[in-house]
Amino acid sequence: MKPSAVMNNRELSWLSFNERILQEARDHSTPLMQRLRFLGIFSSNQDEFIKVRVASLVRLTRSKSKIKPLLMGGLTPDEALQRVNDKAATAQTAFRETYEEVLDAMEHEGIRVRDETELSEGQDAFCRGYFGNVVYPQLVPLILNKSARLPFLQDSQIYHAVKMESDAAPGKCRYAVLRIPVNAACPRFVEMPSSPGCHDIIFVDDIIRLCLNNIFFMFNYDRISAYTFKVMRDAELSLDDDVSKSLIEKMEEGLEHRLRGRPVRLIYDSAMPEDLLFLLASKLNLKKSELDPGARYHMMRSLMNFPRVRPDLENAVMPALTHPDIKPFSSILKVVRNKDILLHFPYHTFNHVVEFLCEAAIDPKVTDISITLYRTADHSRIINALINAAQNGKRVTACVELMARFDEERNVKSIDMLHQGGVRVIHGLKDLKVHSKVILVERVEGSKKTGYVYIGTGNFNEDTARLYSDMGLLTANPGFAEDARTIFNFLNASHKPVSCRELVAAPQCMRAFFTNAIEREIRNAKAGKKAYIHVKLNSLTDESMIRLLYRASKAGVEIRLIVRSACCLKPQVQDLSENIRAISIVDKFLEHARIALFCNNGSELAYISSADWMPRNLDRRLEVAAPVHCPALRQNLRDIFDIQWADNVKARILDGTGVNKYSKGESVAPCRSQTVLHEYYSRMAARPAADAPAAQPPTSRGKKERTPAAKSRRPARKPPSAVQGDMADALTET
Repeated sequence: MKPSAVMNNRELSWLSFNERILQEARDHSTPLMQRLRFLGIFSSNQDEFIKVRVASLVRLTRSKSKIKPLLMGGLTPDEALQRVNDKAATAQTAFRETYEEVLDAMEHEGIRVRDETELSEGQDAFCRGYFGNVVYPQLVPLILNKSARLPFLQDSQIYHAVKMESDAAPGKCRYAVLRIPVNAACPRFVEMPSSPGCHDIIFVDDIIRLCLNNIFFMFNYDRISAYTFKVMRDAELSLDDDVSKSLIEKMEEGLEHRLRGRPVRLIYDSAMPEDLLFLLASKLNLKKSELDPGARYHMMRSLMNFPRVRPDLENAVMPALTHPDIKPFSSILKVVRNKDILLHFPYHTFNHVVEFLCEAAIDPKVTDISITLYRTADHSRIINALINAAQNGKRVTACVELMARFDEERNVKSIDMLHQGGVRVIHGLKDLKVHSKVILVERVEGSKKTGYVYIGTGNFNEDTARLYSDMGLLTANPGFAEDARTIFNFLNASHKPVSCRELVAAPQCMRAFFTNAIEREIRNAKAGKKAYIHVKLNSLTDESMIRLLYRASKAGVEIRLIVRSACCLKPQVQDLSENIRAISIVDKFLEHARIALFCNNGSELAYISSADWMPRNLDRRLEVAAPVHCPALRQNLRDIFDIQWADNVKARILDGTGVNKYSKGESVAPCRSQTVLHEYYSRMAARPAADAPAAQPPTSRGKKERTPAAKSRRPARKPPSAVQGDMADALTET
């Protein structure tokens, strides 16, 4: 088969995902203001895509290195870049059309976005006062000279290109560049005095346009006009090899280099005069293909922060629920000592994770706390809890990943806070990004130490935990604790190999483990036994895993995939993937959890993981997957997958065409999985405690025998026996 028949191009598949975001903005059943915010999400995603993936394609087109055609979906880098540019341009046109449609609908509801030409006398006076008090003190005009170098233009900032003209001297124009300030003190959108029942909003861009004469008053010109533009720069972050510099110093220099990365695209107001556009493009050394004409406004990710003036036009609030086994002002450690807890955010409150650390911070019997941090909140309660623990005399170790893309600067600041608070900070390894989500709390109980472990699929970030759908397992399983110690020992001394008995760690064994799990399903299918693979991921781009799934499909294994973002696998292709079906769900919460379910001849194996099936996750990152042993918790994972698979409201079919057709599901009744899951957890939260299965303590693993889960990682001639749940047999939310 041709490569294009076997694999989707990763970049084109990702653009199809972002088009699903745009579908939400175009969907009239989506609350009006949420439609506007989906437009902001689409724009933010598209900007990051240009800075990362398009920039990478540009580098490939300029290099002489050969790329395997299969990895590019049968396209050369030049062909891929052209297809990507075409698809992105089509999506951008749809974005602008949708934006205008949403603005019209908002106007009908009394929410009016005005420009500087549509203001009442009172609004004009208000904007001029706002300009003088708030905006003007932050402005730094830069005069452009045709012979001089262009002043440096920052990535991810919006600018006005200004043209000043005089009737007395036609053709003799003056040009300037003006950065538009957007920050907490000067938001992008300003609400003006409005008539009763209305909300009139203006872009700060237009407040500046209104007051251009106040900025350039010293020049005697008849006309002054401003046109918005932004520069997208290559966001690749590289660190030098100077051994005399600390990793923090290298990171700070790398961040400065990124800010000054090569421009890869100029996005500009299509009304910009040609002479002004030519001046900008020539000074930025950009080709015509790297110039992207757009609308009057740019950096539309700001739409995510549009003023919330009409709560009735926003999404209905789904309150985060308290886990039924965790009572207010009671010990979480005590609960976890007796039974495993499976949390599912944002259906469950993320406060439980914070409270787990806060309790450990003041428990006199807790001696050590170790954690991996990838992305944290701006005002992180997680970091505060770690500092509190250190100040209470605990040995606290935080492995902070410096290379979390676009969060590097925040992580550098977090490291400084942790250092000052007495926390020992390690950075992992230079060539191995630490993407796992692990907490280990060590507590003296009797004559030994008990380890309490949290394994998650998402970041320790209170802000995103309200928006991202993720999972976390809390357990006192001794095998998990032993493996967590091994992982943190590896991070402390990289020469020590990671050899886990319960957990599955990348890059050492995760690829081999999931390969063996798929191979086992293939053997079972060929032997006439029931066989299935049900996997939920963010992205599926790894060629080896995709080929293995194709083999499984040909062997008769039933495969169901829920893939939110890029999916290079092509389902439902004759003689290749006829037994593979795939969907993608885009809704109110961003689907971020990774789940893997394997039939295992009727004794289902279930895992949650921090890793997608991508080369970077399986081969170049420290990732951790955890088996879910407790039968009740495994059933929770099964319920989650089945509910999402039945979605016939927000699920789209992934068929390799990129069309994003909505899935009709297998039910006549509407099933919006995120709503159904919240109802599912609400019923559990209301369930009387007496109805819950009795808690059972995790089994001790004093013997040196390997667990069934560990045995399953080794190649075997016979299918492994069922994994016996040695955790609490308790029904808890997933």
